[in-house]
Amino acid sequence: MRTNLLLPILLLAATGLTACDHGGNDHHGNIANYISIHTDHIAVHAPGRADADINAAGDLSIADKSVTVTTAEHDLLKHYYATALTLRDHGIATGAAGAAVAGQALRSVASGLASGNPDRIGAEVNASAARVEAKVALICDDLAEIQSTQQTLASQLEAFRPYALIKADEADKCRRGLKDHQRD
Repeated sequence: MRTNLLLPILLLAATGLTACDHGGNDHHGNIANYISIHTDHIAVHAPGRADADINAAGDLSIADKSVTVTTAEHDLLKHYYATALTLRDHGIATGAAGAAVAGQALRSVASGLASGNPDRIGAEVNASAARVEAKVALICDDLAEIQSTQQTLASQLEAFRPYALIKADEADKCRRGLKDHQRD
């Protein structure tokens, strides 16, 4: 039985993904400690540098100065922005699914014990856990996509190179963590 209900939380923590609303300060999430999601843009962080801001239209500014980009780079920036939002949304959905698994586990335990049928507890919890694992797999895919787009941007747009900090192995680590959990 997959009783480790902390998998979604551990994987999200391992990837550095948080999806939260910090009230009125316009900050709505953080991806791998490198990307902050705001109401109208994302901010990509690099140590010792001003943030690189990207909006939904694919406009890039660094230190509040617009960076001239080609049409292809513009399209990549739009994709990067959209992937960051997708990753955040998948993180939120995974967190909600993880909470649902915890609730289902409590209901299954109570129901199984009350009915004198504790054997069904594992099956019910496993079914719920499988749905969470599917959502975690989406996060792993999103990490791979944003990392790939980041690398393409860095190869084409010199101003973006210092911001290409998401490592290639982060998605692999996410997938390994998921596979390790599925073997338990």
